[in-house]
Amino acid sequence: MRRYNPFVFYLASYGVLNLVYFLLSGSIGGSLLLPLVCCLALFSFRTFDREHLVDFNQLLVRSFVAIALSNIINYVILRLIYLSFFQGSGRVRLTALAVHTIICGPAVALTGYFLFSVLKRKIRPYHYAVIGRREEIKELLKEIEEKSDEYRFVQFIENREQLKELSDEIDGVVVSDYSLYESFQPELARLNCNNIIFLPHIAETVLKRVPLTLLEKFKGYYETSLNGITENAYKRILDVILASLALIITSPIVLIVAVLILLEDGRPIIYRQKRVGKDGREFEFVKLRSLKQQNFDPANPNRNIEQRVLRIGRFIRKYRLDELPQFWLVLKGDMSVVGPRPEMTEYHLHYVNRIPYYRYRLKLKPGLTGWAQINYKHTTTLEEYRTKLEYDLYYIKNHSLLLDLSVILKTLEAVIFKRGAR
Repeated sequence: MRRYNPFVFYLASYGVLNLVYFLLSGSIGGSLLLPLVCCLALFSFRTFDREHLVDFNQLLVRSFVAIALSNIINYVILRLIYLSFFQGSGRVRLTALAVHTIICGPAVALTGYFLFSVLKRKIRPYHYAVIGRREEIKELLKEIEEKSDEYRFVQFIENREQLKELSDEIDGVVVSDYSLYESFQPELARLNCNNIIFLPHIAETVLKRVPLTLLEKFKGYYETSLNGITENAYKRILDVILASLALIITSPIVLIVAVLILLEDGRPIIYRQKRVGKDGREFEFVKLRSLKQQNFDPANPNRNIEQRVLRIGRFIRKYRLDELPQFWLVLKGDMSVVGPRPEMTEYHLHYVNRIPYYRYRLKLKPGLTGWAQINYKHTTTLEEYRTKLEYDLYYIKNHSLLLDLSVILKTLEAVIFKRGAR
């Protein structure tokens, strides 16, 4: 076996969740429906990501939190079903849901941990020869090996002599230098080497970002891909639906927070700021104000930020409730639900000429949440901004309806576990 399939973990978890709920409630319908919601929550909390499967404590916490929250949702769903279709007859067994959570949290974690231990022993990685200069890409290849059970890079081919020494045990060839690959094509054809993979495919699959060093090496390929990016109709439809629902559902929360801000520090309640959006156009960005107005430095908005946080501001920043008014910007069309986060004009001007390919992050509308936000931390240094851009470019290049839905689901995990927290 070459790799483990995450679907196996969700299938096994569904079986555990289904069996436990059926034994507790005797309900066939409930035991079929409820585990689906639980599995969706397990996906949202990235429970079976490789980095969490190797750490049982992380696996246990994420399993328990995901199942607890999903069973709260299950309670609401069942109540709505009874009220809508059975005139309120029937009851939702809270005890069964509570016991289901207590049993299944550890049970799902143990199942996942055991399965991963078994599958990991059965995995035999691919062994690849790499066409390219070792010194230029060794750090990137090392990171790929550390984050994957599938790839091992055992030989480097920098000249024709090394190509003649290609081992028979090699499963394939990875191209990290296209010019070298072109010059070696006649020899590769004679060697009948058919399994040839380009490094961008492996790097994006494993790292979930586009390393800038790789973008430079495959500049033509990436520039062609990124220059052809346009927003699809599905994205706007999804934005309008989600923004409309969110504005209705969250309006009471926004009202309560607005009153608390007014009582603590007066007006304004809404913080407005110029940010850079799609194609470099500026727009007015809004948030619920979380900082005191005194000691504000327009030249460096983040200076003394911890000393200026309001009491209510600390709470709304922690759970990102200050972002809720941005659903109005999504409805207007200035932003999208998912996309690269919009930068302040000052930061944009600072980085646009310091980080290569920075302008490509402006090919889509900025988002309320984004691929970089669920996969990377809050950035402050130039090097961190470079890494964040790599995640943004991955999203720009690969954006789709499924990727958007995945980001939306995993944003809850980012908020609860402080991924990308400020």
